[in-house]
Amino acid sequence: MQQTSPIIAQVYIFYITTLGVLLQVIFRENNDVSPVLKKYKVIISIFIVVITIHVGAVILGEIFRIWIGNGIPISGVISLLFGFLAPILLLLILLPIFGWVLLGFWFLLLAKVAWDYKQQCHHFLGQLLVRALHAFERLMNHTSAPQELPI
Repeated sequence: MQQTSPIIAQVYIFYITTLGVLLQVIFRENNDVSPVLKKYKVIISIFIVVITIHVGAVILGEIFRIWIGNGIPISGVISLLFGFLAPILLLLILLPIFGWVLLGFWFLLLAKVAWDYKQQCHHFLGQLLVRALHAFERLMNHTSAPQELPI
């Protein structure tokens, strides 16, 4: 196995820093949550999930690239889609009209990518189903005498 790529460390540091900044949005004088955090609670929660998916896709892609020798193509697409969605969610808070327009474009991009990867997903899920059925068949046909434990 090769040494861990520095991109994993960079992405992890970015992730932790982003979450740290979000957690620091507390007023010092009365320990109350910021009004922005109260008003946009759903958007900020979705932002945290999106950043988590983005970081997970990057890390999994790098791990597969290191262990197998090539990455998973869909992990790069997931990383790009969710990496593009994260700032759009923040723009929904700062500039709502512009954020909504960009979110509409993001959904169009998501539909195009889903359409383009439809065949690959069908092929992958088909292979997965065939392997699962073969494993189940071997399990059901496996009739061996119970083995005794060595003493």
